[in-house]
Amino acid sequence: MLKKIVSASVILLASCSHRPEILYCPNVVITPEYSHVTTFYGNQPQFRAELIGYEGYCRYNPQNNQTTAKVSPIFEIARLSDAGGKKVNISYYANTSYNANPMMGRQPHSFSTRIENAGEKVMITGDEISVTIPNGEPGYQINLEMALSRNQYMYNQQQGLAF
Repeated sequence: MLKKIVSASVILLASCSHRPEILYCPNVVITPEYSHVTTFYGNQPQFRAELIGYEGYCRYNPQNNQTTAKVSPIFEIARLSDAGGKKVNISYYANTSYNANPMMGRQPHSFSTRIENAGEKVMITGDEISVTIPNGEPGYQINLEMALSRNQYMYNQQQGLAF
């Protein structure tokens, strides 16, 4: 009888000490044609913002057997002229709609900052975005994209990607 209790205890301890590993962490992609935006005051360029990278990690939640990705985009914002105000509003998306399982689709985010002087550049980390990764889907992708108006998109196309 004692042998059975000891064997059961060893099995129970072994199962408690087993920590599931993260199966898949998503690919994070900065979509090139949506990676930068220029805002204008009248006809004069006022600010240029560019998605230049991100910080991120994945965590496994044993309660729901899911992996959650946490991603924070990094922006470089330059004030191009003294035209208009010193405040700039930046809107962007975390987009999972390119996947077979779109989960959250296009999730909008935004922030505001002030840049005092023309020619000044700042780096800003955006809000942490949380995405639950579907089980059994390796290669899942999160695209980070600036929210562009049609005119801003056309301006980007005219300028090319080498801004």
